[in-house]
Order: sequence, then structure tokens, then C-alpha cells
Amino acid sequence: MESPFLLHLAGTSDWQRLAVLSLGFGIVIASAVILFLRRHHISPTRACLAGLIAAYLANAALCLVVYSETTGSIGSRSGWLVSMVIVWPILFELVWLFIQTFRTQESH
Repeated sequence: MESPFLLHLAGTSDWQRLAVLSLGFGIVIASAVILFLRRHHISPTRACLAGLIAAYLANAALCLVVYSETTGSIGSRSGWLVSMVIVWPILFELVWLFIQTFRTQESH
């Protein structure tokens, strides 16, 4: 998903390209760092789930940026609206998983 933006083939403006790259790589890298640091306090199943959720969140964030400048009626902006509805539950679920790993350590 990131390669068209890296190769400047996506037809987006400079700020969109920067936002896409920052969000896409930022979400994945930040989640990877948290998972690496918490690897002794998180179950393998939750770690895999968090990694998968982070990948979906990064992809949905890319869709938000790309669809943000779509002009026209609500019907033509449906991609942005659907992405907005999807991003928030994914974000809250990822944050909840990370909060649970910090609570697990405090209870031990």
C-alpha cells in the first residue's frame, strides 16, 4: 500500500504523500516498539492481534488521508465516511489492548 506513495505514483499532493507515509509507517513502527518493549508481559495471541490491528489501522488511516480531498456529493465522498466510521473502533481496540498489557504488569 505504501509503495505508490514512496515512488510518487499515487497522484497525491506533497502534504498528502507526507501524511500517508508518516501515518502508515508511524502507526506500524510505534506499535512494533510497544510490542517489543512489552513482549514479556503480553500473550502471543494478544501480540499477534495487536500487530494485525495496527496494520488495519495504518491502512484505514491512509484511506482517510487519500479520500480527504475528494470533492462532490456525499455519495462521492462515501470512501472517506466509511473510513472514518471504521478508524475509531480500530483505534480504540488497539489502545485498549495496550492498556491491558500495562495493567497486567501492575497487577503482578
